[in-house]
Amino acid sequence: MIVHDVQNLLDSLAVTVGRGMAVDDLEGRVVAHSVHHGEVDQVRARAILSRSVPAEVAAWQEAHGVATVHEPIRVPANPALGMAARLCVPLLHRGRRVGSLWVIEGHGPLSPEEETRTVHDAVAIAALLDGGGGSHTLHRLLGGEITVRRAADVLGEGAIRVLAVRAGRAGLEEAVGDELARMRRPPAFTVLERHAVVLLNGGEDARALGESLAARTHGRVGASALHPGLESAREAHGEAVASARAAAAEPALGPVACWPDLGVYRLLAEPDAALLGALRAHPALVDTLETYLDRGGDAQQTARLLHLHRTSLYYRLARIEELTGRSLKDGSHRLELHLALKLARWNAVRNG
Repeated sequence: MIVHDVQNLLDSLAVTVGRGMAVDDLEGRVVAHSVHHGEVDQVRARAILSRSVPAEVAAWQEAHGVATVHEPIRVPANPALGMAARLCVPLLHRGRRVGSLWVIEGHGPLSPEEETRTVHDAVAIAALLDGGGGSHTLHRLLGGEITVRRAADVLGEGAIRVLAVRAGRAGLEEAVGDELARMRRPPAFTVLERHAVVLLNGGEDARALGESLAARTHGRVGASALHPGLESAREAHGEAVASARAAAAEPALGPVACWPDLGVYRLLAEPDAALLGALRAHPALVDTLETYLDRGGDAQQTARLLHLHRTSLYYRLARIEELTGRSLKDGSHRLELHLALKLARWNAVRNG
C-alpha cells in the first residue's frame, strides 16, 4: 500500500517535470521508479533491473555529499559509469532522513519552478516512506539482515522497548496498523511469524498501548524490559514474544504481560535466568532455601535437618528474601525459587 502510494506520487511528478526519477531507501534499495521521461542512462537501467544502486555508483554519489545533505544537491555526470547528471533531493520526515529522490538532469537542470514542485512532492513521499521504511528496517534488523548502525539511521537511537501482539493471523497487521495510526507519531512495527512486533522508545507508555492493542486484536500482548538501544532489539523481541506467550497461558497475568513481572514463566522461557545469582556467594543460603522448599516450608523440620536454631533459620530466610527480592510467603515466588534451584541442578549435568 505504501509503496503503491509512493509510486503514484512519483509518476505524477515525473509527468509534470518530464524527467526520469527514482526513490531509494537508506540501504540503496530502489523503492519506486517512474516511467521513462527524457534521458535514460545505463545506471538507471541497471538500477531498475536489479532494484538496487550499484556500489560504484553509490560511492560516486556519496563522494558528492548526498548522504549528509538536508537540501537538494546536484551530482555531476560520470561517463565512465554511464551516469548522467542528477539532482538528489533528500527525503526528510520529522527531522530524520528516510531516503533520496533522484531526478535525471542529463540534458539540463530543472527550472526553478520544476525544482520547487519536486521539493514539495518530496515531502509527501518522505512521509509515506517513513511509515513503510521503518517497518521494513525493523523486520530486517530483527532478522539479522542489517546492522544496528544502518537501522539506527531509520529507527533512531536511545532506549527502546518492544511489544509483541499474539493473536489470530488473519487481519492482525491491519488491526495493529489502524490502532497505531491513531498515535501522534506511529512507531515502526512489523509482523514476524504469529506476532505483530512494535518498537517503542523508552518514554512511551507500553502498558497503555499494549492494552489498546489487546482490545483491538482480541489477543494478548507481551512487553519487553527497557533496553538501552537497538543493539538489544533482538533480545527485547525475544522477551516480548515470551511475555505474550505467558499472557496467553496464564489469564491472571492480564491481557498485557511484562517481562520483568513474569515470575516462573520467565524461568520457563529463559532457564538460565539469574534469579539465584545473588545467592551464589552464599552456599549456606542456597542449601537452606532448597531444604526449606523441599520440606514444603516446614520451618521446624528444616531447622532440625540443618542443625540450626529456629532464630538462625528465620534470619537466613529473611536474608534470602532480601537478596532475591522474593517473598517466601508468596506461593508464586516460592514456586519460582524452587524451580530455579531444580533448573540449576538440571543444567549442571550434561546430556549423555
